Amino acid sequence: MPPNAKTGPLVRKAAKSRDLISTGPKEVQKHHGKWKDGEPRETKPSTSRALVLRAQARGTGEMVLMSKMTGREKLDLLAEDLVDKATKSLLTPFRLELCLKLAESQLSENLDEISNLKDPEFFFVDIEKEIRSRNAGSGKQNSEEILKNSAYVAKTVSDRIHNAYMLGSAWKIVVDTLYQLKDAGLTDESVVATLRKDDSLRSQYLVLYDLVNILVDLSQTKFSLLATTTRHYACYFKEVTTESGETKFSFDWQETRKACSSFLDSIIVELCFPRAPYPKAILYQILHDAVEESPREAKRFPQELWDAVGDLSISVQLQQILETPLLSPDGKDWKKEPRNMPESYNQWEVAQTWSEAASEKWGNFKEMIQPLTRTKIKDVLDTMWKTINSNYKAQCGKDIDALWNLKEVLNPTPHWHSYNRLRLKAGNDGDDDDDGPSKARWQEEEASSNHLRRRQIVSDSDDDDGDWSDSDESDDDDDSGDSDDESGYDTDQEDEIRDLLREAMDAATAVNWQEPADNPELDPFTNEDRKGNPFLKLLGSLRGRMFSKDSKLKTTGNKLPPKAPAKAKTTTKTTDCPNSTTSADGPQGTAGVTIEEVSDEDDDVSNAKKKKKKKKPKKKKKPAAAAEPEEAAAPAVPEAVPESVTPPPASPSPAPSPAAAKAQPKPAAKPKVAPPASQSTTSFFPLETVTTAQSARSYLQSEQLDIPKAKVKSRSAQASIFSTTKGLFEKLGVGKEKKKDTSTEQKERRAWFSNLGKKTRTYVHQILNTAEDETKGSAGMKWETFVKVLTDLGFKYDPSTAGSSVRFDPPDSRDRSISFHKPHPDSTIPPILLKEFSKKLRKYYGWDPADVLV
Repeated sequence: MPPNAKTGPLVRKAAKSRDLISTGPKEVQKHHGKWKDGEPRETKPSTSRALVLRAQARGTGEMVLMSKMTGREKLDLLAEDLVDKATKSLLTPFRLELCLKLAESQLSENLDEISNLKDPEFFFVDIEKEIRSRNAGSGKQNSEEILKNSAYVAKTVSDRIHNAYMLGSAWKIVVDTLYQLKDAGLTDESVVATLRKDDSLRSQYLVLYDLVNILVDLSQTKFSLLATTTRHYACYFKEVTTESGETKFSFDWQETRKACSSFLDSIIVELCFPRAPYPKAILYQILHDAVEESPREAKRFPQELWDAVGDLSISVQLQQILETPLLSPDGKDWKKEPRNMPESYNQWEVAQTWSEAASEKWGNFKEMIQPLTRTKIKDVLDTMWKTINSNYKAQCGKDIDALWNLKEVLNPTPHWHSYNRLRLKAGNDGDDDDDGPSKARWQEEEASSNHLRRRQIVSDSDDDDGDWSDSDESDDDDDSGDSDDESGYDTDQEDEIRDLLREAMDAATAVNWQEPADNPELDPFTNEDRKGNPFLKLLGSLRGRMFSKDSKLKTTGNKLPPKAPAKAKTTTKTTDCPNSTTSADGPQGTAGVTIEEVSDEDDDVSNAKKKKKKKKPKKKKKPAAAAEPEEAAAPAVPEAVPESVTPPPASPSPAPSPAAAKAQPKPAAKPKVAPPASQSTTSFFPLETVTTAQSARSYLQSEQLDIPKAKVKSRSAQASIFSTTKGLFEKLGVGKEKKKDTSTEQKERRAWFSNLGKKTRTYVHQILNTAEDETKGSAGMKWETFVKVLTDLGFKYDPSTAGSSVRFDPPDSRDRSISFHKPHPDSTIPPILLKEFSKKLRKYYGWDPADVLV
């Protein structure tokens, strides 16, 4: 009989293995929350701050439940927080010297651009980059075809020249006004008190503030137009035609999902369109932080667009500094005060109108610069500029330099005052046998070395060759997985995003997208119940915001018809003239008459003497000759005015007029006494000449009709239209002749260069393109190396601005600051750009390559 089966529970043996069994990934995306190498992804500081702000927010709807956020929501949270902090924290302090440095750097930037456009070595390169940057999305083959279009190339050249002169002239007015405020006693500590008690100074300050605001708008237009042709950002813009027939760019709401997902793209889109809901300074601060966090994301900016970001950043920084005194309790009332725009600003607007009309005549030179490579020939480029100047002269009577009043500042005198201000630090003799970095440590005699080191971007303390290495230390390895962390939602979150996007698209199709909302309360994009939808917030912000497609810069506002300079000259010279026969002769040859009267002023007296000597053999003709002047001079009350003015148009007829002039009052009462009066001319000859000459000049002076003085005044008034201050001219060295080198000065310069270390001298040879340059101008240079050389030469480097614009301040404040655009996205300075840097350094500071060779 079989044994009874056990009815109790079965007991299984415990497994001997203690390993965990993987169940596989549960994320929707492959690298969700991790980099490609499997390491956990770090949350960016800006994202962490935005998550905290969102957790503290109220009424944000379902978006709070998401662990991730869109780029637009991140921008709104950070911008609103910064705006709120700006009202509670300390503002940017007013610094007049910093304002001068910023304005002078922008002025120098535009003056350098004009100089490059006149240089056959750089003209072709600059225009080619301009054309390619504006047609980046059309492909390389189409770009080559566009370069063969003579009309398009000529128009691009004309617009580029107009823009450079317009901005350069405006920045010159800004610099002049800042120096005028400085000379008037405006200081950093008492700026608000000074503006409160001095009405004229406050009016001048408000005009400066308005002009800087205009320059910010112009720089924004340049940046926006370049963004429309960038491959990455071109999809966000759509051409529309307004009711007036003007072509403008608006936001393409079909790309709402893409623009809203990327944090950096959301910032750029807001910066491109005018009337942003947040101040430009706030947007630039967020942009600067975003680029610092994700350097790889900044590589999507081409060089030209990144340069425009830097220029706009400097303008916004100056605007923010000037706005600080106006945020005082009285500032709101000051902004509402009516502006008495100075003559310099009014003339700048008139110059725009003339330049816009003259720049449309590009057809005169379009054939001479085709193909564009012909502009590398100096004669061809000079002929083009002569044609452009003739177009401007035909339009307004002035060449382009005189119209914008940049003739003097375009040719400054180079100077460098730091040969004696800087000295070698003790213990560093710059041994040439040392293969390490340069040991020349320059410091100012009156400034501490610690302050200099704080401002240097490259440390000078290491003694290894790594500081001077030309290897590309890019951040590609660190940023290999860097991307906007708004991507990668889970399935449930993706469904929520899709519903929010569909709601935004329905709202966009139900309204007129190009027109702003008439009633904000009824605007479907700003309803309170839709506050948690980032797509609706993006569309509501961009609705009705557009900018012009025209690449030619212009200011919006009243456009007064310009007055011809020639007519202004004739009115100033003829309005006060007495009613005589000369008034009809004035308009026929105004310039010729003034030149003759200025040059032959003293010849009238000598000619009168000669004419009087001819009266003796012609005694019989005097009665008839005397009768003619009587009839002609009868309407004129003064006796000498007709005689002093009438001789230029008719030389033979007035030969007997001097005798008749003295006899005119007598024949009026007794006509028969005229012959005896002629017989006594020999005895009264000296008296007649003296009275005739003195009466003419005295009358002209008393009635302000002295033609030479009017001519001189017209020229001086023309030059004073743009009031130029002493500070700007001293900084640029305008009007100063270049000093001849003395043996002492030459020794100082050569000693200054010879005290540099071996590495520094090697790179100085390459930068200045001397005979000892081993590369012979065919090699580029790393940006870090270039910065290292300039900091060793005593410059201070501040990389705090967004974009590629970088300013270097020399050790001596009497010398000009110099700005360069950092190459982007590759930081290597190409040979042609290094040659431009070299020419710029020699032009500013007069560095002679021969001094480096010693």
